[in-house]
Amino acid sequence: MKRLFIFLFASSIFFFACTSTNKNLQNQKKECPQKEFDEDVKQIVKKMTIRQKIGQLFLVNFRYCAISEATKYFNKATDFETSSGKIVKVVPLDSVNKTVESSIKKYHFGNIILFGENFISIDNSIKFISDLQTIAIQNNDLPLIISIDQEGGRVNRIYQTAIFPSAKKIGNTNNLELAFLEGKYLGQQLSSIGINLNFAPVCDVNSNPKNPIIGDRSFSSNPNKAGEFATEVFKGMESENIIACAKHFPGHGDTTVDSHIGLPTIKKSKKQWDNLESIPFKKIINSGIPVIMSAHIQYPELDNSKIHAKKTGKQIIRPATLSKTILTNILRHELNFNGVICTDALDMKAITKNFTESQAIIEAINAGADLICNPFSIIQQADLEKIESIYIDIENAIKNKSLPIERLNNAVCRIVQLKKDYNILQTKNKPATKQAIAESKKILNSPVYRQFANKIKTSY
Repeated sequence: MKRLFIFLFASSIFFFACTSTNKNLQNQKKECPQKEFDEDVKQIVKKMTIRQKIGQLFLVNFRYCAISEATKYFNKATDFETSSGKIVKVVPLDSVNKTVESSIKKYHFGNIILFGENFISIDNSIKFISDLQTIAIQNNDLPLIISIDQEGGRVNRIYQTAIFPSAKKIGNTNNLELAFLEGKYLGQQLSSIGINLNFAPVCDVNSNPKNPIIGDRSFSSNPNKAGEFATEVFKGMESENIIACAKHFPGHGDTTVDSHIGLPTIKKSKKQWDNLESIPFKKIINSGIPVIMSAHIQYPELDNSKIHAKKTGKQIIRPATLSKTILTNILRHELNFNGVICTDALDMKAITKNFTESQAIIEAINAGADLICNPFSIIQQADLEKIESIYIDIENAIKNKSLPIERLNNAVCRIVQLKKDYNILQTKNKPATKQAIAESKKILNSPVYRQFANKIKTSY
């Protein structure tokens, strides 16, 4: 009965969440920035249940499988620490198993992120991607965004193709045409195996030599140059119909802590940020970047408000990923970004040390994030109980209005519109036949990519 009430309530006001009257837009400006959605997009979202909408927000990974559920594996089992601190033996996963299939069917996941562990065997990986799309289309009627971090340099997931030089090396060429070509070739590689979103380019400025996480992933220590080269890489991927994602807003270049293991703080004034970190993001936003990823960093001069961290019981300065001031007021309204805001992975210790999974998810959506990356781990059937609990927490937040239904609907509309804009809604998934796999591998092995990579490595 409760779910029926939520569904009827959501459906009755859905239209106003996506296209309000002028009066309502003024009242909701900080809650739901104006964006026009196509009529068919609005109708798709209007017909969704609350749970289907929640599933469209999640970008989940099937990186590992508990060894107890593995039917085959190529590597030795490794230890995986769950959010509760429990250690589970896992192996890499590159095929659909019962846990993968049942979780997609039950929780309507709309988006997947792949890792190197999913690419032990490229033949299996191509079939894995095809099977994931088939399950989603058959059960949810909506194809998946399938994403990856394939930047070049030291951040790659697929090694069965040419690996391009680091962003710094590309920037050092001072040749914007090469940046465009890198993006184009990345797009060709990824689209050949069914990936449609790449978490690149990096828009961070390499302004701190002690930075442990950015460094040569940045195109330059000059913000204008960093923005110009990032924009060309984006345009190259765009030419191959690959969704590009600029990262890590509001700028991760001047940190001395890796947000994978801790929560960094940047102590700069708003004016200093305007004159450095914001510049590459402004350039790429003006060029039409469709997705921007947030950073798990504290930036007190941008937002010094505090949040109660449920894991520690402490009041801490809000990380950018959970900050409405940074994601909505600054990124949306000041910088006029009207695309999809994606969080950095919520399983990074900057978040998990401080927040429960449900708190991080709800706070991120309220802050203005649309796409929630790695909200929880899925390695075995037992994890579905945890996911169920998280969905109930989100449903309760909608019911008690601590998560406005308008914010949920707006986020889902943005994601479905993105899928339409990049022809993902029209995806007719083709089985991964031997011939299809052979064609994909032929593209991945193209000598053009290796020649391009070698040229930059040896000539610049």
